[in-house]
Amino acid sequence: MSDDDLDAFMALLDDVAELRQLPVLKPRAKLLFFDAVRRYPLQLVEKAIQAHLIDPDEGKYKTMIQPAHIVAQIEGAAARDGRPEADEAWAIAMRADDEAVTVVWTDEISQALSAARPVLANGDEVGARMAFKAAYGRLVTKARKEMRPVRWVASLGHDVAQREDALHQAVSQGQLPAPHVAALLPPPAQVAGMADDDVAAENIARLRQMVANSLTPSEKRRRAAEEASQAERDRLESLKAQTAAKVAQHQQGASA
Repeated sequence: MSDDDLDAFMALLDDVAELRQLPVLKPRAKLLFFDAVRRYPLQLVEKAIQAHLIDPDEGKYKTMIQPAHIVAQIEGAAARDGRPEADEAWAIAMRADDEAVTVVWTDEISQALSAARPVLANGDEVGARMAFKAAYGRLVTKARKEMRPVRWVASLGHDVAQREDALHQAVSQGQLPAPHVAALLPPPAQVAGMADDDVAAENIARLRQMVANSLTPSEKRRRAAEEASQAERDRLESLKAQTAAKVAQHQQGASA
């Protein structure tokens, strides 16, 4: 946060005090609080305050929020950022040595493997694994301290069938967006006599299916609710139009 965020931050603290029916902090206490957490963006601090307020353990106490609470919420969220644990990351990295295999990995996995390759090249897999985990731990810690979100990328192998399976799995797990993956997949085989428009239509259908498969259950429910709501609005509009037509027809008959 910058000094320009001070007023907004102090207002947040006043809101917390009012919500918990506590006296507001004195200006010096607010300044100390601000300095303790100013390394984080205001938006992130606000989210951390909200998360603390609804925390099933911490949130039930009517005490004033403390800087440590905000740090705990932010660091806890960072630890759940989707980056694999070191052992899982090592297993992913080992698959990348097979040029036929498509691997979906993070920047940190790729960089840690580069650091461990000299040891691996000497045939010391145990030493390479230790070097990888040490490098990976440092890279992940640095990324989380800088609040960089996880970034998944695809390293394509030449086995087309395995590539498709790996990329579909990456979409289903939310690691890669469906439109990006669709561009990495080979187009469906051209069937003799199949028009270009038909090939394009098949590609579009394939992409839509990938997008549908990549949606989370909650997103699917939200979209289904929106579609049901729109269908109900369309039905009501249709009924109104039919009623208006009948009224107009009746009026015309009465005036004839």
